[in-house]
Amino acid sequence: MTTDRMSTADGDVAWYERMLEDRPDLADVPWCWTVVQPLTGPVTVAEVVRRLGGDPAGIEQRAGWDFDEAAGTLHLRQAGSAVVLWQTAGDEGVRDEALRWLSDGASVHSSWWSDANGRGSLCYAAFGLVLTRLEDLGDDQPAGEQPTALDQDRAALRDDLEHRAQLAFVERRTGIRLDPAWLDQPHATVVIRTPIPDDPRPPGLFGSADPDLTAMLLGAGDATRREALWWLLDALADDQDLRGEPAVGAVLAALPQAWPTGTDLPAQLSSLRARLNRDVDASPGMSPERWRHYYRMRAAEAFAAAATGAGSYPTDAFWYAQQALPERWPAVRAELWRRARHERLSG
Repeated sequence: MTTDRMSTADGDVAWYERMLEDRPDLADVPWCWTVVQPLTGPVTVAEVVRRLGGDPAGIEQRAGWDFDEAAGTLHLRQAGSAVVLWQTAGDEGVRDEALRWLSDGASVHSSWWSDANGRGSLCYAAFGLVLTRLEDLGDDQPAGEQPTALDQDRAALRDDLEHRAQLAFVERRTGIRLDPAWLDQPHATVVIRTPIPDDPRPPGLFGSADPDLTAMLLGAGDATRREALWWLLDALADDQDLRGEPAVGAVLAALPQAWPTGTDLPAQLSSLRARLNRDVDASPGMSPERWRHYYRMRAAEAFAAAATGAGSYPTDAFWYAQQALPERWPAVRAELWRRARHERLSG
């Protein structure tokens, strides 16, 4: 690992692609890579552990890592003046609550990725503020205090939505390369047993993306929410050519009366999503064909989320539908808002 170089986009994307190919075990679990760099004062491993709510006295020197590590396990290393963190099956490095503390007098860049569902997150924080949060390098709706702060540096990588590009981008911003070989050597390891509590926040993906419409839909009641979702998914089935899929038909048939259930339905929808994801992977990078398959996969995820719509986050299906209809979404959103508002006023 080096700390004194800035990367060139193409070369580093290729390096991380090789790294991920050489370590297929990294695809079996979501993991988070974080770089903390000092701005107004030194940053040490012990200080990072304290900021995350841990006890520096609990730091041990261990070699290796494990898929079955205790929740809250962090792997840390001093990299020059910076501290780097690796976490498997966790996301401390991209939580707003943790980022604010980690970035006190420092800058933080972090990448979280899950191969299982093709989702990721990129964050940049400084001076206790989460400045930019991206779903991927092509995200056209960035969040944060300064959503466009990363635009210039991500321009060269914006068309690459893969994990390799996220890691290359963190290196491009920090000059620090992730070489997982250090994990095989003795390094600081600690378990954060009492992490920083979550802030109050809207429920689910759609609640975070559009809290106003989420509030309108939840306030309108279960029947109105199902009716609005049926209207949306019915249009989505035609738009993304999913009408002939049996699992899609089952969701559409059930929604007018109740949230879709059935012991086989989640598995069928998961199988559909996996098949469509393979179509995405088999398409040329960033080609029109790949985007068509990507939108179709997101549409399938909307139907899968509807099948668990009576759970904790009953509006997540709307988020996946939004990803499948980016150009039409403003008009679609206006109609959903109208339906929810009408019901609230009449109720």
